[in-house]
Amino acid sequence: MPNSIRYLDLRCPDCLWRETCGPGEVAGWLVKIRKLRPNRVPELDILYELFHAGAGQFTCPRCGRTGLEVSNALDDEHSWPGTPTCVACGKAIEPERVRAVPGARLCAACQGQREAGRPVEEKDFCPRCGSPMEVRVIRQGNRTRYVLGCSANPPCPLR
Repeated sequence: MPNSIRYLDLRCPDCLWRETCGPGEVAGWLVKIRKLRPNRVPELDILYELFHAGAGQFTCPRCGRTGLEVSNALDDEHSWPGTPTCVACGKAIEPERVRAVPGARLCAACQGQREAGRPVEEKDFCPRCGSPMEVRVIRQGNRTRYVLGCSANPPCPLR
């Protein structure tokens, strides 16, 4: 896919901080490590190659670790966090169904099961990776908090 806009995930392996970067953010990161002059943007292919090559020099804004990992962000429209997912199975709801029934919370298969009289259990799924969510206990001094977190191993960070 030469000269087409791609989105890349920049990730810290220590604290699991993550940022999805488009061409503007990619250029910003390269300016920080002085691999690109400000207000100068080369062809996209060169920009992405520089970004991959410079990942070892990027510093995590959360923990300060030098050397971040770069991977291609999911560019499938069903994989982006804004795409509605079925509350029963966690799969993306088809765009045609969303257009026809804007408030749909179930995919066509789960809706068919519900209409057939079979019970459909609603669960929470990670909007980033689609794994089931789990309740986690966080103890801070005398306080205990319960938070919903991704059950993937390793867990994906939710912003």
